[in-house]
Parts: sequence; C-alpha cells; structure tokens
Amino acid sequence: MISEVAEAFLSLAAPLSRREETADTAQMIWSLAGSVLAAKKSGKPITGSLPIPIPRDQGIHPQNTKIVEAELKFSFEILQTGEALKVEDIFCEVQVCVRGLLQIQNIIVSLEDHWRIDTQRKYEDPKNKPPREAHPLFHYQRGGHAQETFCAAEGFVPGPALGGNAQRLRGLMQYSGPRIAVSPVCPSLALDTVLSQHNGPLWRNLRNIPEYNLVIERQRDVIWKLYEPAIRDENRRRALLYTAHE
Repeated sequence: MISEVAEAFLSLAAPLSRREETADTAQMIWSLAGSVLAAKKSGKPITGSLPIPIPRDQGIHPQNTKIVEAELKFSFEILQTGEALKVEDIFCEVQVCVRGLLQIQNIIVSLEDHWRIDTQRKYEDPKNKPPREAHPLFHYQRGGHAQETFCAAEGFVPGPALGGNAQRLRGLMQYSGPRIAVSPVCPSLALDTVLSQHNGPLWRNLRNIPEYNLVIERQRDVIWKLYEPAIRDENRRRALLYTAHE
C-alpha cells in the first residue's frame, strides 16, 4: 500500500500545476519526489511540508486579519506486523497552520491558527500513562504541538506581554478538544481535505480535472476498504470511535 500512496501523491503535481493557486504546491510535490520515492522503497514514513492555498477571506477572527500563508505538514506510515494489513496498522499525522497579520494602530500582531489529524499511539511504555480523555485512534482536533510552540514564544498575548490600564479585555480561548473520530488520510487525501475547507470553488475546479479526481477517489476507496470492516466490528469500533486505550 505504501507504494500506491507514494505514487498517488506524486501524480497530483501535474493537475495542481494547472491552477495558479496551487502552482507552488505542485512545485513542492515535485521537490519532494526524491524523498517520497526513497520512503516508498525503504518502507519508512512518507513525510513532507507543503505550501497550500490560504482560506478564502470569510469569517476570519479577529476581524481585519490579513491571511498571508498556509502550510500543510504530513507523515504517513504503514506499521509492519507480518499479518494482513488492517486499518489499525496505518499511522497518519497531518498538521495545518494558517498564518495572518493584524495591524492595530502602529502595532502589527502575528497570528496563527492550527488544526490536525492525528493517530493515537499505543502506550506500551509503562512509564507513559494513557490519556484520561477519549482519544479515538484517528482523530481531528484543534491545536497541536506547533500551536504550543507558537504560544510559548515571547510576546504572545493575552499573556505576560500584555499591559495597559484596561480592567477587562476579551479574547478567543481554545482548549485541546474536541477529538473527533475520522478515517485515516494519506498525503493525497490530506491535501484534498484542506483544499476543500480553504477554497471551495478552487477545490471543485480541481475535482473536475479527471487526473486529480481519479487519484482522490481511488485513495478514498483504498482507505475505506480498510476502515469499513473495522468499524463494523464491535471491539475494533470502540478504538476507532471513542478511545484507543481502554
């Protein structure tokens, strides 16, 4: 399967290059070809980082924020068990970061938004306790390690850097949940998912390109044929929908 995943991902570069909005994405896919083919041959994780089209300018908070760039990082691996491939043998990690700038008088504020699709690793080391909250095996959630790094940097507000005489201020708060169960995604499906959320008209145009649409539909079928029997099994379903550690 890792060979199919690698070839499918690389084949997206050509149709993506036909649109100005995804030309940089296509160029980076071509740049990643060497490492992707090496991973295909060795069985190691397929990893990479792609520039992606920014979200359309609607519903952005804080108001008047200018979105300047967006990035997709991914890792996809098939764990070798020596048995027939199951969906539980897939490890996928997707991290999306959208960056923006907000000017308030003579101050410029750097902003980032983060979301991810993650695979909950098994806690085989007895020193590491399983999480208390529900963690479906494959789940979507806001934030992630990239957000933690951004928030820990000097000057982050609301925080110690915020001063002034105001008695009460307002801000958006975000916590680590909810962790919502999803089917795993390969790099091709991860990219298609982001495009569908960032720019619907662009995504629909790409879906009308046969070379693009064929790859995405084929990859969805591959993943679903592994996911469906697991979701039908009562014992396996619990890990997929609720928590991988019970």
